[in-house]
Amino acid sequence: MTTLRIYFITTLFFTALLQPIVVKSQHAESIVKPINAHLKNLEKENNLSGVVLIAKDGKPIYREAFGFANLPDQIKNKPDTKFNLASINKMFTAMAIMQLVEAGKISLQDKVGKYLTDYPNKMVADSVTIHQLLTHTSGMHSFWEEYDKLAKEKFKTVADYLPLFVNKKLAFAPGTSFSYSNSGYMVLGLIIEKMSGQNYFDFVKEQLYQPAKMMNTDAYELDNAIPNLAIGYTMSLEEPGQWKNNTFLNPTKGMPAGGGYSTVDDLLSFANALQNNILLSKESTALCTSGKVKYREGMYAYGFEENTINGHRIIGHTGGHDGVASEIMIYPDLGYTVVILTNGEVENYWEASNLIKKQLVGSTPSIDNFFYTKGIIATVCNKGYEAGIKEVEQNAKKYSLRENLIERYGYKQLFEKKTNQAIALFKLNLHFFPNSNNGYYYISEAYRVSGQKKQAIEYLKLYLEKEPEDHDAQLKYKLLTK
Repeated sequence: MTTLRIYFITTLFFTALLQPIVVKSQHAESIVKPINAHLKNLEKENNLSGVVLIAKDGKPIYREAFGFANLPDQIKNKPDTKFNLASINKMFTAMAIMQLVEAGKISLQDKVGKYLTDYPNKMVADSVTIHQLLTHTSGMHSFWEEYDKLAKEKFKTVADYLPLFVNKKLAFAPGTSFSYSNSGYMVLGLIIEKMSGQNYFDFVKEQLYQPAKMMNTDAYELDNAIPNLAIGYTMSLEEPGQWKNNTFLNPTKGMPAGGGYSTVDDLLSFANALQNNILLSKESTALCTSGKVKYREGMYAYGFEENTINGHRIIGHTGGHDGVASEIMIYPDLGYTVVILTNGEVENYWEASNLIKKQLVGSTPSIDNFFYTKGIIATVCNKGYEAGIKEVEQNAKKYSLRENLIERYGYKQLFEKKTNQAIALFKLNLHFFPNSNNGYYYISEAYRVSGQKKQAIEYLKLYLEKEPEDHDAQLKYKLLTK
């Protein structure tokens, strides 16, 4: 075989590898019909609650509401229900910064102290750049631990949060590592206020929400009576069968790092405005959405996540909190926008997201492992622990288990007072993930709820050996051993 022919064949081979995988059909009905059937079943079997939208070329081809905005009163979610966005708001903060960059008021490589001249933490002021704040490479910590101890109604301006984190030392030298930091985005909010002369909330409303025609998006003050908001719900471990709302866990008002509210249609309007360069120039949009540092399975840009699945680029952001799990994902080359806003447990969001990605751009090992793990969970619940072990061992070379998914479904079985199934799932996790600290805590809870006090004490002791600073677990151990 000639060198030229070898080169030609090799080139064809590698070119084929780089080409996007085309899914079986891009016809709207063939895409949304199986998705709708699956999600309807998930609503029935696992309390999916939220709204899902799929748009093609800027127009919705699927919009469906599931579950309840108000669970105890059985008030259903509607397509225009407003949901907590959690960290999705970081996209808006980043774009507001980029607008100020375009206006010549900010440079991405300048230090914090150039704009916040009286910023109390000299290390941050003198060494952290705007670029590093945007990409979570500043070394700044977060503030949730301190925030959770305080009355939420005291925090309604960006500056109100400053005492929670301003005096903390940096975790690493700026630019040398990645650590997701809500504090960094709060500092960006302060810079927006200083350089625009407006408070953060007015600026993003005037410069982003209004031009993008996002009329149902805002950082609402939750101690006011706001219509058509979804309340978030989580399952209680302490009281199996009892749903808990997240009213006292949420910020009273959203912030630059997250916690605002929006609808699926408003987020579609945002995606359309972004892609049509209404909010930023084409060059700034590309800079803002192009990955800069490694993040999960993809890259983190400026307030955007960027990923590639089977050759197809996906940009957007996810958001999560107690009773909140959401995402907006844009598929530029295929013309799709997907918005998933949920107000329940996170595993339903995971499933909806994986399902839609698989339908639009094909499967990946991660997606396959998710649905494989769900099958193992069903085996354990229906046939027992040993049957699950056997099935995993038979497929060990082909698939990997998702520890967090097994944990979530063990939690669900405990909530539904199916303690034997819960114990079996937690045992499965500990068998395959023996170094998991949480696994020991959850199986202890399962034994406690089932009345098996000796085993509960045994596993909680093992947990505390790994997590000696967990004061709640220490108290629980004292009560169990009395």
